[in-house]
Amino acid sequence: MRVAILCTAVFLATAGAPAAQPGESRTSITAITGVAKTYDDEGSLGRGWLVGGSVDRVLFGTTRLEGSLELVTHSRDTGHFAAEGDTTIVGLSLVHRFGRQTVQPYVLGGVTIGHHSGKSSFDDLRFTASSTDLGLRFGAGVAVVVNTRFEVSPEFRMNGFFIDNDSNPWMVPSFGVRVGYRF
Repeated sequence: MRVAILCTAVFLATAGAPAAQPGESRTSITAITGVAKTYDDEGSLGRGWLVGGSVDRVLFGTTRLEGSLELVTHSRDTGHFAAEGDTTIVGLSLVHRFGRQTVQPYVLGGVTIGHHSGKSSFDDLRFTASSTDLGLRFGAGVAVVVNTRFEVSPEFRMNGFFIDNDSNPWMVPSFGVRVGYRF
């Protein structure tokens, strides 16, 4: 979290003044890294890392369509309860940016599919879980335009899944920093 705040502050301090671009880039690719927490219906399955990437394309104005692929890990060991695993999340979102300045706040919402696999134990009981569930996502962030090609975005996302088994993850909130390249 401190690293994300520091990176954001550095990029805000070094970003140039807004200038008119000859032609706005309509497509961009991004990579993300950060932290996430995975929940089932009774509580946390643990914290872990988030890595992923996305491709977006301007639909109209400042609204974009984004396709993303992310991997979230989780691990927790409290003595009596232990869990570890990962969730692969594929999402399709509408992203709306507010303005075209150097700093562009945005919101997003869309649909998602999450494939989870993991192991858990409670005292001497051991469980293995694997599931694929549909869901919804929403989030918000701030895109900081570094130059005509690169931008950095601290971002919060919430993925929620419609589950039919109590041991499947139903919510995965995450915070990450995206680095994007426009072409």
